[in-house]
Amino acid sequence: MKSHHRVLGTLLCAALLLAVPAALAQQDRGAFTGIVTDPTGAAVPNVKITVRNLATNALYNSRTNELGQYTVPALPIGTYSLTFEADGFKTIVRDGLRLQIGQVARIDVTMELGATTESVTVSAESPPLQTESPDVGLSLDNRRVIDLPLSFSGGRYPENFAYKLTPGVEGNNWTSRINGSPAFTKEVLLDGASATIYITGHFGESSVSMEALEEFKVQTSGMSAEFGRTAGGFFNFVMKSGTNDWRGTAMYQFRNEWMNANSFANNFYGRPRPRDRRNNWAVSGGGPIIFPGLYHGKDKSFFYVA
Repeated sequence: MKSHHRVLGTLLCAALLLAVPAALAQQDRGAFTGIVTDPTGAAVPNVKITVRNLATNALYNSRTNELGQYTVPALPIGTYSLTFEADGFKTIVRDGLRLQIGQVARIDVTMELGATTESVTVSAESPPLQTESPDVGLSLDNRRVIDLPLSFSGGRYPENFAYKLTPGVEGNNWTSRINGSPAFTKEVLLDGASATIYITGHFGESSVSMEALEEFKVQTSGMSAEFGRTAGGFFNFVMKSGTNDWRGTAMYQFRNEWMNANSFANNFYGRPRPRDRRNNWAVSGGGPIIFPGLYHGKDKSFFYVA
């Protein structure tokens, strides 16, 4: 009998261990939700919904319930198209929908009477207001971050801008505080997993390259129950992934005293400009995995390095 209980306990522990990574993986993703109706405003059940990631062509399928409602959860951040198909209605395509970290984008659709072979395509961004989640925070994608004036002093840490731009967040990447919480009490997530080191909430020296980051979000309040281990909020980072298109970045920063103006005092006493020489560079790139003549990873396998 004891042996039987021991086996059941082992199986239960294994099931819990398998379930934990799946739960953590939701924290760096987003979802689409909404209601599908006909021209009279009545709900349309059993509508086939196909969600396609425009960068990788990955497909995610769903259907509306009897109330016309649908939800497609756990989607990697990126740009998507949503296709709605039902008998007796034209096919509706919502294109160019950008999904950010932790975003629940509401996309309501009104079907038009007609043949499914007819289609109506609407190109539009996701709605700017988030009505499906109480989560409060600030999202910055890689382009907006690298366009900001990153200095040599303090390194190219993307989180440095969080303290300047996010309401309720103050400090620096050493002693940060969110909504008045004590220092070293925030949580840091990297691709949905905790990146906290022995100093709680500190990410500075272990921070990944700026070129490797796709987007980051500072979440200050209203997080769902899947988030934990924090007395204030979260710094949520998502790294770049390979796509069907080759892409990459390169940067070089250079400083030398010959470009600096000398001070008044140095000029008065005939002193040269002080030595000030720094160099900083970074590269990144990725795309589909290809082994010529053997394998082509388009729509299947990708890589990205920085």
